[in-house]
Amino acid sequence: MGIRAPGANRLSEYSARGLLIVLASVALAWRLPMSGFRTPETPRDQIELWPHMLDEALPVDHPARLLDQLLHSSFFEETFREMAARYSLIEGKPPYHPRDLAGLYLFGMMNCIRSSRKLEAACYNRLDVIWLMHRQTPDHSTIAVFVRDHGKTLRKLLRDSIQIACKAHLVDLGHVAIDGTKIQADAGKNSVHKTASIQEELNKLESTVASLEEEWKRNEEQERLLFPDRAAWCPDSKKTDRKKLANMNKKIEQMHKAIAVVKRRQAEARPDTKVSPIASVTDPDSRMMPSKNGDRCPNYNEQLAVDAQEGVIVAADVNDHPDDQGQLMGMIDKVEESCGQKPDKVSADSGYNNGGTLKALEENEVEGYLPDANSSSFGKPCERTQEALRKVEAGETLTEEDWTVLPRVGGQIGAECFVYDEAADVFRCPAGETLRFTRNDVKTRKYGKVNAKRYGACAACKGCAHRDDCCARSKQGRTLIRDEFEPYRERLRERMKTAGGEACYAQRRHTVEPRFGHIKRNFGIRRFMRRGLEAVTTEWYLICAVVNLQILMKHWGGVSQLL
Repeated sequence: MGIRAPGANRLSEYSARGLLIVLASVALAWRLPMSGFRTPETPRDQIELWPHMLDEALPVDHPARLLDQLLHSSFFEETFREMAARYSLIEGKPPYHPRDLAGLYLFGMMNCIRSSRKLEAACYNRLDVIWLMHRQTPDHSTIAVFVRDHGKTLRKLLRDSIQIACKAHLVDLGHVAIDGTKIQADAGKNSVHKTASIQEELNKLESTVASLEEEWKRNEEQERLLFPDRAAWCPDSKKTDRKKLANMNKKIEQMHKAIAVVKRRQAEARPDTKVSPIASVTDPDSRMMPSKNGDRCPNYNEQLAVDAQEGVIVAADVNDHPDDQGQLMGMIDKVEESCGQKPDKVSADSGYNNGGTLKALEENEVEGYLPDANSSSFGKPCERTQEALRKVEAGETLTEEDWTVLPRVGGQIGAECFVYDEAADVFRCPAGETLRFTRNDVKTRKYGKVNAKRYGACAACKGCAHRDDCCARSKQGRTLIRDEFEPYRERLRERMKTAGGEACYAQRRHTVEPRFGHIKRNFGIRRFMRRGLEAVTTEWYLICAVVNLQILMKHWGGVSQLL
């Protein structure tokens, strides 16, 4: 008899217990059959009758219904009448109504469907699009040609949406925030070349086309003599050659346009700006600009003006400028054109801040809120810096600690630390010394030539203990320049320091900046689908119109009473 291993009894007990559990499970399964997976209620080959109307397919508050009611309202009637007048309804197959095609394009953009081929597919497989189009199924070429041929008229849909928002009291123009962003053109980096390379390739291509056309004419003449009735049996013998020549001529046209665009930009460039002689042969109107991620590619500069009350877009624009300098007043004029009046207050980032713009704002009685140039955003200095600047303003003696906290630019004490005495026409430095007028200057700024005055020639600079922190050239002493627009900047700085100025500028985080985020993130628009400034402008206006239409749907209770 062998020796039993320790724990053998316990293992046998566990094995027997497991066997009993298995037997019980089998018995339970035998008595209680399992339900299994779900089976379809209706097989695919089952014939059914559909007693429902198409109009019952969508709920009453579906966006397709609301969009249809908006487009059929009197606010859009003039725009669609202008489109319809371009059609000939006497002969040929009846065309689709422009209201239906415009509604299809706008509703597709609401649902991130921008391609004409995908819009065509949606007319077959999306119930809401089928309802909106009344079961009509235009093909992709019809949709694309419609947007191309009616581009300028389609832009008026943005104006019409703004008018509805104004009538519904969703716009008050008390405060409008303006900003710009970059969106990539429908062109790649490889399409960008220097004008010299483009011209060289253009000469080769034109020579090739000329020789091909000459050869073609020569062959045509020979074939006409040998085969007088050739057209009767071979009418399309040169179809491939014609297509090849058409593509080459189109490429030549794009190259000529690219060279012309570069020349125009060089002629319109500011005195302090050097235009790089490069252009895209795919989309010559686009321009190499840095994107948010630091990458450079062909882009367009998109501008928005957004009312602070409900976030309605009250103006939009597209251009090829690499920055926002000089564009603020143009956007304000567009706001007045679309809404009938200028806004009371306008906020924009530092990229719009220049002397000419600040002067124009005051002349047009528009209260501006813009940070100083070269500053990305508005921010108050710390308490120690504020106390030091207060002492400078009052003419009090600064301590060594005060000197260390004074604002600096490039390692030197900033110009805001010097107090200007308008009556005496002198500057007082933080040490209490006087900088007097020395001569008149003409400075070249980004926005043009500006008359300015130079101040300095202070003998005390040589023996000042803070000379190295203040003077770029210690032998010459500190110099300051005050141009003709400095009084406007001073009034703006005082306005920005107030609690109301801070609150007004802070509204940008809830107005214009979320609109760009909504367009890029929710709509997925980070690259245009059309080429050329005119086509891109139409696409951008339609995008902005969709944003406004969504806001109108959000406040449908008040908007529906106007329709």
